[in-house]
Amino acid sequence: MPSDRIATLRAFHEHDIFTWGSLEPTLDIEASLAVVRATHEFVDLYKVGRANYCGALTRITDWRDYTLRMIDLLHQLGKAHYIKRDLQKYLPPGYPNPARVEQHH
Repeated sequence: MPSDRIATLRAFHEHDIFTWGSLEPTLDIEASLAVVRATHEFVDLYKVGRANYCGALTRITDWRDYTLRMIDLLHQLGKAHYIKRDLQKYLPPGYPNPARVEQHH
């Protein structure tokens, strides 16, 4: 259950264990943004991707808008993140997007 996963992330973080969340597949943009807002206090790193192989959903979703909104939110919250390959083409020129992030405190 999602609530169990969130509780586990919080417990790990409280015990100084590095936590990260993968935001994919993104089936609902607003839901993915809401996950970040709800978990940013105890998630150390977000890996952001999109939905693939979902037919009409992948064709009608504005992935550029999603990417820009997500990186704006992550910056506002000061959260480390990595934008996966399928969304990298929507990053602003020169955007720092390290594939390897130190995963310890």
